[in-house]
Amino acid sequence: MEIYNGWLIVNSYYNPAKFNSLYKVLEESAEKAGLHFTKWTSAARPTIIGSQAKEPKPSFVLFWDKDIQLAKAMELSGLRLFNSAEAISLADDKLESMLKLAAAGIPIPDTIPAPTCFPGCKRSVDSAKQAAKLLGWPLVIKENVGSFGQQVYLAHDEKEAERILTHIGEHHCHFQRFIADSAGKDLRVTVVGGKAICAMERQSPSKTEFRSNIGMGGTASARAITPLEEKIAVDAAKALGLDFAGVDILMGKTENERYVCEVNSNPQLQSTIDTCGINPATNIMWHIRSQIKPE
Repeated sequence: MEIYNGWLIVNSYYNPAKFNSLYKVLEESAEKAGLHFTKWTSAARPTIIGSQAKEPKPSFVLFWDKDIQLAKAMELSGLRLFNSAEAISLADDKLESMLKLAAAGIPIPDTIPAPTCFPGCKRSVDSAKQAAKLLGWPLVIKENVGSFGQQVYLAHDEKEAERILTHIGEHHCHFQRFIADSAGKDLRVTVVGGKAICAMERQSPSKTEFRSNIGMGGTASARAITPLEEKIAVDAAKALGLDFAGVDILMGKTENERYVCEVNSNPQLQSTIDTCGINPATNIMWHIRSQIKPE
């Protein structure tokens, strides 16, 4: 089997120890698919924009970062990224994701963009009050960019909304209808190469916590998904142009009521491995190999 060489790009600054096991899983899975990559941080592997220099290029780049500018620069130099810069950008900005998903006819919670707040300005609670008139209390308030559920808030009334918006400050955010039937639980579907390969239902650690992220103490159990859940997950990844993704789905009163909460371009894999007994990295690497064009 021919071996293809590539790069694994990770962030220069955010690199907690728990990510080391993730990178090991990726490397081991790559070797089994006939792929070999060198791990670089974004600082150690600079890319010159506009340079005509001819440097050796890898057959692929597994871009496990959210440094969109670097991703775009690498694509400009002729590199094939998994996932692409555009796909990562759409997934990383939760409001951009909602706009793209809604345009594709994929169900999402009713969403209202919050007014842009420039540096030096102070957010007003009036926008939340107006949103609550349409969406009701409690009101979900999300920063457009965030990870592990840490930038997602639930305001039960105007006072809580004002406190949250003061905390968010000038960061871009939006409002969403609270899906009460999915409070404290959601469905994470892993999609690779246009196929849903496994799913786990996540549960929050307490009745008072509406977020179910495992990083915040949530638990998970593997389960089969319905045809509707599979279609929504696959369609969501396709709408954002993702080669692989973790699609989070909220559940309504019936099996016919499902909403995409968000889509992750570089999901953490260990919880899926532990819960489902399936290693998505294997699927990711064989998908990459199928997309590589021989020189």
